[in-house]
Amino acid sequence: MTFHASAAVVVQNGLTHIHDLQVNSTLEGTIILKNTGSKEERITVYFNDLSVNCDGQISYLEPGTSEHSLFPFLSVNNKDYTMQPGEEYELIYQIKMDNFNQEVGSLWSLIMIEMSDPISKTSTAQGLEIGSKVRYAIQLIGNVGQKNSEGMTYENVSLSKDQDGFNILELSITNAGKFLVLPKTELQIFDLNGQKIKDLKITTKKVYPNNCQRFILPLTDLPSGDYKAVLVSEYQDEAIGVNIDLKI
Repeated sequence: MTFHASAAVVVQNGLTHIHDLQVNSTLEGTIILKNTGSKEERITVYFNDLSVNCDGQISYLEPGTSEHSLFPFLSVNNKDYTMQPGEEYELIYQIKMDNFNQEVGSLWSLIMIEMSDPISKTSTAQGLEIGSKVRYAIQLIGNVGQKNSEGMTYENVSLSKDQDGFNILELSITNAGKFLVLPKTELQIFDLNGQKIKDLKITTKKVYPNNCQRFILPLTDLPSGDYKAVLVSEYQDEAIGVNIDLKI
């Protein structure tokens, strides 16, 4: 996830970093930043924990408050840095697992990178200017032990309409397991004679342990009528599915 609008500083190597971790070991990684603008840009680095519920609401928590927080094992080489125009800078993070005494599973936290100068200003009725700062949320995930995908379940599957009145399928997947899952989800649609007429794929999202993720599938190109459908979500060696009656 990211919050930015025409930012001068950009992240060059992705907003998600996933590592396999070993107890009593140290791992280093880098976040590559580049100042594409024509002036100096000062960046500030800090941490948050992350939680997502079945409604798609994202909560940014104080670092270390989540039971699955990676923050206690995480550090960076610099929390305040000024980038010159055109400069490429490597922010180095270190994950040190010397005092890890928990069960196997996924740990995660966010490395937040914020630009000090506002990207834009808005005038209020009182004549004040409110600046809108740019920030990136880098998801840093560590898996300890042999990964598995046990614990995926559908929390909710329903046909509804979006704000423009178009048909959509909404579903939520809960992860009661110990490891992050990235389920591949597909909706297979059949007519009432059992003839398959369409396969629709849903964009993959991360579902963290003891969290839930909301997915939306547009059905705008499906003609009015009655259909049978099969919803299937797969990750590694686990699959879940449900039969659905669709009335468009």
